[in-house]
Amino acid sequence: MQLVLDIGNTLMKSYVFDQDQQIDSLIVTPANWQASLSEMMQRNPGITKAIIADVNQSFSRELEALLGKIPTIHCSTKLKLPFTTQYDSNTPLGSDRIALLAACSLMYPHTNVLAIDLGSCITYDLLDEAAVHHGGSISPGFGMRYRAMHSFSGTLPALDYQLPKTLQGKSTEQAMHAGVFFGIQHEVEGMIHRYREEFQNLTVILTGGDAERLPKPFKNGIFAHSNFLAKGLNHILALNTSS
Repeated sequence: MQLVLDIGNTLMKSYVFDQDQQIDSLIVTPANWQASLSEMMQRNPGITKAIIADVNQSFSRELEALLGKIPTIHCSTKLKLPFTTQYDSNTPLGSDRIALLAACSLMYPHTNVLAIDLGSCITYDLLDEAAVHHGGSISPGFGMRYRAMHSFSGTLPALDYQLPKTLQGKSTEQAMHAGVFFGIQHEVEGMIHRYREEFQNLTVILTGGDAERLPKPFKNGIFAHSNFLAKGLNHILALNTSS
């Protein structure tokens, strides 16, 4: 059994795999992770190795202490990966993006893939049919846009996401909701259009905690997987450890 840990800015996601099959999962906030992860490990005493993807390296030492003698690796470009990247080696590629690209190479081999991850930030990464990562782009996600408007203005309120009813907000709050939602929707649509002009037969992967906020008609032809990153991390773990 393998333990896969995907630690983002707001959630910690833990998965147990038996070879390629996911058999257990857990999603918690960082405040509750230790007791919950301990219980998961007790439910699955056959775990023999683990991989950690921690975007901020925020829990690495505590995790290693909890994992004890379980051999553990950290997701990075220093590992053997199922793709090559043109990313600047002086600017490390984030572990979440590495995991996403690994999942794309595993599940959509020999395919031009645009991976879009909607989380705290929105990331776009292009993996071509030869498994070469061409790089991508990063922009603010839903929560970050709300916080930026409040933090960098003197009058705009602090708001949480709310689906706007119309493009034309009739109050400051409605206008902010419309700006965030439709701004992200059209950004994503525009990026997909630009990439499809350059790469033929493009498969678009839409994932991340905020992907469900986009309207249903928008998702036609776009493949979304709730544990997509976990499968990528499990694939990387298998490539870098002996059976």
